Amino acid sequence: MTYPRDLDSMMMKPAVSLQPPHSHNQHLGYQKQFTLCRAVKMGKWAKYGKKYKKEWEKEDGLREWISGVPGDDSVAACKFCKTTIRAHHSDLVSHSSTEKHRKNAAPFSNMRTLFQSGIRKTNANNSMKICELILAAHIACHSSINTIDHLAEVVGKISNKEISLHRTKCTALINKVLGPSMLKELCSDIGDNDYSLIIDESTDITTKKKLCVVVRYPSYSKKRIITSFLGLVELERGTAEVVTTSLLDFIENHAKLNVKKCNGLATDGCNTMCGTHNSVMSRFCALNPHVTHIKCICHSLHLCTSYAMRKLPSHLEFMVSQTYRYFSHSTLRQQKYAELYSTINVGEQPLKLLKLSGTRWLAIAPCITRILEQYDELKLHFEISKDEEEKNYTADLLYQMYSDPANKLYLAFLQPVVSQVNRVNKLFESDRCNANRLLEDLMSLYKSILQRLMIPRTFCTWKAVADYDVNDERNHLPLEAVDFGVKFYIELGQSRLDSGIVHTVKKHGRDFLMKLLQELQQRLPSNINHLQSLDALTPETVLGVRKPRLQELSFLPKYSGDIGKLDGQWQRLATVSWPKDVINDSEKFWLTVHSHQDASGERDFKEVGQFALSMLSLPISNASVERVFSQMNLIKNKLRNRMQHKSLENTLHVRAFMNRNNMCCREFDPTQEMLSMFTKDIYTNVDEHEYVEVPDV
Repeated sequence: MTYPRDLDSMMMKPAVSLQPPHSHNQHLGYQKQFTLCRAVKMGKWAKYGKKYKKEWEKEDGLREWISGVPGDDSVAACKFCKTTIRAHHSDLVSHSSTEKHRKNAAPFSNMRTLFQSGIRKTNANNSMKICELILAAHIACHSSINTIDHLAEVVGKISNKEISLHRTKCTALINKVLGPSMLKELCSDIGDNDYSLIIDESTDITTKKKLCVVVRYPSYSKKRIITSFLGLVELERGTAEVVTTSLLDFIENHAKLNVKKCNGLATDGCNTMCGTHNSVMSRFCALNPHVTHIKCICHSLHLCTSYAMRKLPSHLEFMVSQTYRYFSHSTLRQQKYAELYSTINVGEQPLKLLKLSGTRWLAIAPCITRILEQYDELKLHFEISKDEEEKNYTADLLYQMYSDPANKLYLAFLQPVVSQVNRVNKLFESDRCNANRLLEDLMSLYKSILQRLMIPRTFCTWKAVADYDVNDERNHLPLEAVDFGVKFYIELGQSRLDSGIVHTVKKHGRDFLMKLLQELQQRLPSNINHLQSLDALTPETVLGVRKPRLQELSFLPKYSGDIGKLDGQWQRLATVSWPKDVINDSEKFWLTVHSHQDASGERDFKEVGQFALSMLSLPISNASVERVFSQMNLIKNKLRNRMQHKSLENTLHVRAFMNRNNMCCREFDPTQEMLSMFTKDIYTNVDEHEYVEVPDV
């Protein structure tokens, strides 16, 4: 007896002819044969039936056409043939190889190939967009746009990618994608919260006036107070009317910020910015009466020192500046001096002399320090140079100055004073310093100078120190009792000067200290009041026994919300156990207070935290604007003097974005919004001169 190998043929006709049995035993034999036949070909699970499996829709060869039939899991449907097949895997595989199925599937094959290639093309386009955006961000952060012509080809060669990015496209990406999206991200982070502005004007390499706008605000998403570049505004003139109009137009129409939410405006001390009548500040206050004006303390300290220097002999400043100029443009002179210094100091090399700048804050302090460190070597060098070089009037004049011990005595007196002022100045230049500690440093400087000149007296408060009458001669110490510093007296003992010359030096030194003290007292009261207000927000004060009442805070009138709710939260601050790691940092403390939640999940200190952070976000100096101007001069320099305003501003936006996110171009990942903005529209409305840039030499 033989059995058919095909299951269907077995079911249609048996392999043997089953005749009616002639006996009962023969009948049982045929029945066993038939049962054995079914068991061999149908399998032991056949009697339970088979069901449609979802995993078949992911299998190669089936997923393109297979689908289930709703309500009947015993069959599968073919999308191409519009028919059903038994839910047996072997039947489905057999169906996919039939001529009918291949003929019906042919029209869909081309469409499927086209669709899949479209997906691959889209993915490839996104990958290429990301690559080009990262390269554009790198160019904005580090180099000239002309560099991209070669950089893109080098990167493409290394990565085996066809990168089509040159200076026109790179500039378009910076101006139409990166810059605008990064500005939008900054303004979105500010939102409807309070913020402060820091403004100053300058001129670029082409003498075009620019107004730089820097914003300072509490960022609840980044958990810190951020100071960042907001925009660069072109000015036709530097008048108060033009500056104010341009500033307001930029804030409302370009940055989309609410002018009423600006709680602080920091400027320098010029009359255009902060004069009593018809200034930028007076016009701005007409729109927002609650804004606080902050004079830059760094500018004030620089001016105080400059006015005090006029009380000293003028040749001292000449001596410091000409010492640098004598060596700055001559390699031969530098080599000769280095050999002389190395001979005297056994192989050591001299430190470079520093340039005295009229615009850089307190640059004279490090210049004097560097000269005093190598005073004798410089004196000897000028003595040799005046004899070796004929008609070298500068070397002869400098030798005479260095030979006068009175000049060294002046420098020995001046160096500790200006270094102390410079130290405080650097504290105010920082954006990350603790604002509550600055009052103590500033007043310590003032008090140290006061104690040198005035009769000893005990002061209970900083206000008493600031209000002390320094012009009353009855409070002055006699000349011999004035403290000129230990460095002065050490040098005085070594100089052996005539008593008349010593008296003259001391008189000039006292006049310098008195003028410095008077200028500090005149220029700092507004800053002292502001810093005293911030001192009330220190965690030690708020949580301590000396906690002031809410009505005693000088900045309370600036709050426009529910005073009762604010007072309740202010009183309850000391009842909460705050984390120990935030007690020593006011910024972290108030951010923790703002995000604190009660048992129901609501922020129960939101108002007081938000108000305190808005006060802490008030600026303390204009140093951040000056840093932007330094970046501007590095970007738009002599070789790139034809760069347009739009390219300059958006390049600064890219650098500011990297700075406030603590990253660089290698860590930058383009956002989905940037990819959506990367279309052919980046080439529309393009100025033909926008991409012009002098080639690198």
